[in-house]
Amino acid sequence: MSDTLTKFWPQSLFARLLWVWLMGLALVLAAAAWLALDERMVRGQAVFHAKVTQDLAASADWLDTLTPEQRERWVDEAPQRRVRWRLDPPEAWLASATPMPPYLRTFAIYLKEELSQRQPQVRHLLPDHDQEDDEVHHGPRSRAQTWVSLRLIDGTTVYARLNARWPAPTAMGLSGSSSNTPWGLVALTVLVGLALLSWLAVIYATRPLKRMTQAALDLAAHPNRAPLTDSGPTEVRQAAQAFNHMQAQLQRHMAQQTQVLAAIAHDLQTPLTRLRLKTEWVNDEALRQRMQADLSEMQDLVQDGLALARSWHAQPQRQAVYLNQLLQTQLTEWEDLGWAVQVLGADCDCLVNTDVAALRRVLSNVVHNAITYGYSATLTLVCQDPDRPGNWCIVVEDEGPGLPESDLQAVLQPFVRQEISRNRQTGGTGLGLSIALNLMTAMDGSLVLTNRVPSGLRVTLSAPR
Repeated sequence: MSDTLTKFWPQSLFARLLWVWLMGLALVLAAAAWLALDERMVRGQAVFHAKVTQDLAASADWLDTLTPEQRERWVDEAPQRRVRWRLDPPEAWLASATPMPPYLRTFAIYLKEELSQRQPQVRHLLPDHDQEDDEVHHGPRSRAQTWVSLRLIDGTTVYARLNARWPAPTAMGLSGSSSNTPWGLVALTVLVGLALLSWLAVIYATRPLKRMTQAALDLAAHPNRAPLTDSGPTEVRQAAQAFNHMQAQLQRHMAQQTQVLAAIAHDLQTPLTRLRLKTEWVNDEALRQRMQADLSEMQDLVQDGLALARSWHAQPQRQAVYLNQLLQTQLTEWEDLGWAVQVLGADCDCLVNTDVAALRRVLSNVVHNAITYGYSATLTLVCQDPDRPGNWCIVVEDEGPGLPESDLQAVLQPFVRQEISRNRQTGGTGLGLSIALNLMTAMDGSLVLTNRVPSGLRVTLSAPR
């Protein structure tokens, strides 16, 4: 929109909607008024045609009763106000006729229907003589002449020049229509106009809301998304500014949380290392092993905390990689660890553009979770996700007991564990799936948990190719 239009364009949403409604109603009412006025003019033309036809018919009936001498005397003495009669064809009649306007064509059709026994003919002429006589009856600007010929009962043809002024034609009159008022068309025009107006107003009012709704949905998955554009009506701009302020506050809050968690996890590394060294001086072997096991668990928890903090603000470093080759490499490492892992669908090339390091971490966390609770893991590679065209898909399934439906989303939260004990060897830290979900979200992907039938858990990883 140009600066000139922007200057006069209402700034508030209320004013813009009001303007749309008023302009739309004005257009609808103008269309309805145009149809009604046009029909009124058509009816006026019909009345005029009927009056002229009645005058012509009455005069022709009277001429039928007269002798030729009486007809000449009557033509000379008859009033010339509306119709001027002649017994012989005028010179203009013998000249070339010009095309008739649409309203005269309508009159000619009407006249032939009403006086068919008289064999009427209508001609529209532009004579190059008799200007003085023409100006007497039509004025100096109206040189056109309308002549009508009628057949009398004895076969004589008489000619009548119409001196009456024709009603001004409208758009419908120019089309030659003489039908009744199309009130159904008028009502349909008003209803369609109001429906279109309502649709435009609703679209105009809800479009900013849809944009903000989508931005709010994207914010949950991508906290670092670009802020909303500050444009549109005043209310929309204010809402966008408030949303951007909220997003900035949320980003600062998350950044502070990440910094605190990362700082605590990092600072714990040094005292944990010192404690591990000091345990070497403990003479009691059993006590030393228990202390070192606790320290190892604490170190693993610290490392997982650091990984979780990094996953919240992960920035994918994408590169091209064949997923089938990546899975084969990972399979070798898992087998070296003694894990019972099987890979299916890796016989076809599947080239994708993704963050290799993040995907390795996701696969390791998910497979480790399957081995821990399901004793084995089966990975199935699908190059084209049937539910999301353009995405690749890796399905990880185990033979474990699965999860209650109410826990399928809960276990994706940090520090939520499937096993209720606090044993590190059986329960873990409860961060593996949370880290995996954050990394998949950073890659514009998804991680979905579902139960298998009759038992087992299925983890579906999907991301754009």
